[in-house]
Amino acid sequence: MSESVQLYPPASPEYVAGTSPDNSSGTQEPAFVAKPATAAEVSAVVVEAARRGLKVMPQATGHGAGGHVGNNTIIIDTSGLRELTIDRDARTASAGAGLTWGEINPKAEVHGLMGLAGSSPTVAVGGYTFGGGFGWLTRPFGAASSALRSVEYVDGKGNLRLATDDAVDPMDRDALWAFRGGGGVGIATHLDFDLVPINDLHAGYLLWPIEALDDVVQAWATSLAEVGASVATSIAVLHTPPAPNFPKELQGVPVVHLAVASSDGEAGALPLLDAVRLVIAPTVDTWGPTDASGLATIHLDPPMAVPAIGLARWLGPVTGQVAADILRMAAPAESALAMIEIRSLDNEARTRDGAETAVQGPFVVHAVGALIGPNTREHINKAFATVRRAAAIVGLGLSLGSWAEGSDSVPDALPEGVRQRVAHIADTVDPDGVISRSRYLG
Repeated sequence: MSESVQLYPPASPEYVAGTSPDNSSGTQEPAFVAKPATAAEVSAVVVEAARRGLKVMPQATGHGAGGHVGNNTIIIDTSGLRELTIDRDARTASAGAGLTWGEINPKAEVHGLMGLAGSSPTVAVGGYTFGGGFGWLTRPFGAASSALRSVEYVDGKGNLRLATDDAVDPMDRDALWAFRGGGGVGIATHLDFDLVPINDLHAGYLLWPIEALDDVVQAWATSLAEVGASVATSIAVLHTPPAPNFPKELQGVPVVHLAVASSDGEAGALPLLDAVRLVIAPTVDTWGPTDASGLATIHLDPPMAVPAIGLARWLGPVTGQVAADILRMAAPAESALAMIEIRSLDNEARTRDGAETAVQGPFVVHAVGALIGPNTREHINKAFATVRRAAAIVGLGLSLGSWAEGSDSVPDALPEGVRQRVAHIADTVDPDGVISRSRYLG
């Protein structure tokens, strides 16, 4: 190998770290783990893997981990790709693929800017963006995939390439199209993307006892038409942990959880907030001015690795009429579902050309179960089936693939024609199949 990249064997500290993803629902037993710090080192790992007859699979934080990784694979731990440049005047960022949004946005907001991050600050910018990238800033600004300007990547031969809209080689133009929401092709090492101006960030979450579900959901649904275009909301039933950061009466029980964010001040959110507060006073209400770090807390994601599996489906415009019926699937205390949410993502933001650079519907239902205690995969999947049936009347036939936790294959995340085009691009970039394909192609 031209670069001195260490391949770490089983039981080494680097191997243990590289096979401990944020989502621990699957098993990872690769032949080796590599942790390159430069694009050249990534190239060298790909060349060495091909020489050994092994595949390579990139993984930064492992939020999208799922299924089994066997000893025919080298995991490339891309969390070592950490360079970051913020261009305040151009409103762009240039970031290593292993950086997380929790590392990028606090530095961008010093300049009054933010990237189009997701709900969790520990998600890496690469995997999130290549999966579409839908979060709290989608309504005013669109998907993170549409903000993507270029990607430095390594192909299946180990060549370092640059995917841009105006690249000379059509393969690189196609690669950028696939990186924009199609799960990506090759191994990304560096991303350039737009940042957006944030004038007056407000966010927070509200909690009620589960008995308030019907009244709160009705108030949420009927007030959505009145909120501003900068306002994002998620209404959920959440099973809280028995943790002291919740009031005693809301510890270890199902609760109603409303998360609200506005990138342009409080006024646009007041119709919603006034409506839900009027029906019954929330037990917890954290709404107020905030920053990037505060925005990243309102979804109440668990702070540690969880063996979670998820279901996420795009829903149509009349979702509010059946929202309570869908959310009620998680209301029983003994439910196998840790959470069901319905997120409003409808927007009219400008989009760039790509595999998935716009929302597929105005709403998403997202259900999660944790493989803990009595909750087996079979048990959770039965609960998912009830959610699918309840949501079918407003379903649009597509998954939101990046929210389908613990899945190693989400082929219905993309329309069939789009999926076939992404697969063709992946085969062109990597004709020998050295690089593991995106789960969107499984």
